Amino acid sequence: MSKINLQHGFVVALLVYLGACHAYRNNYKFVDDLLPGTLTQPLQTELGPAAGKQACCKGTYCWEFTPLFDYDITGLVFGVSHKFTSDFDDVIAADVGLLWGENAEKKLYKDVTLRVMVDHYYARWGSGVSFNLHDAANTHMATCDPGAWKKIKALKTGDQARLRGRLVNARITKEPGETDPAKTMTWNSSVTRQDSGEGACELLYVASADDVQVLSEGPRAWLWLKWLGLAGMAVSGALWAAAFHRQARREIAEAAKADF
Repeated sequence: MSKINLQHGFVVALLVYLGACHAYRNNYKFVDDLLPGTLTQPLQTELGPAAGKQACCKGTYCWEFTPLFDYDITGLVFGVSHKFTSDFDDVIAADVGLLWGENAEKKLYKDVTLRVMVDHYYARWGSGVSFNLHDAANTHMATCDPGAWKKIKALKTGDQARLRGRLVNARITKEPGETDPAKTMTWNSSVTRQDSGEGACELLYVASADDVQVLSEGPRAWLWLKWLGLAGMAVSGALWAAAFHRQARREIAEAAKADF
């Protein structure tokens, strides 16, 4: 296999990967069959008598969660941020962008660019297009349960998912039982759909894997094409490097013979 062919193969794989990444970010726009639950509003109710604080120490920090309301939401996932570079990713499994209600019923999301980025989401649409900002949210997903953590991580753009748990306020310290306010961080949940800006995201604590349900998977074609492009880059890049190494060794051997 010639070096030129390997170069072409790498470039083609790169283009496939980049194109699939772009399409996958818009995967929610390809969803047409919406479930009845996705058309409804989230259910926020008063806590039951068994509600209590949850706490755990994972990674760098210790967390204490004070429940505020029970929360049950079904929505179309328009983006997932996996918090890979966050110090909180041992407990905050992901930020999940969800839309529901009017946005789902009227399919307003079809002409809107939605992205989950860092700790927020943004929506952009053109003239003549509408979108209900109250029927969409970036939800911080917290859990101390490894099974729930894995299921949250497995959510994909375009999925229709049901998430159940409690809206909570979090107290974060580096040592368990820390009482010094200067060494304590707080993270409070929004409890209304009417707010916006900083602090307007829900902090949802999920107790078990059963509370994270994918009711309908989104299209997977672009996702698989993305991984295919990535695999193609890895294979062609490795072969390209090996061919370069072999050619370099041949040239060094030929130069040694000539010098002799």
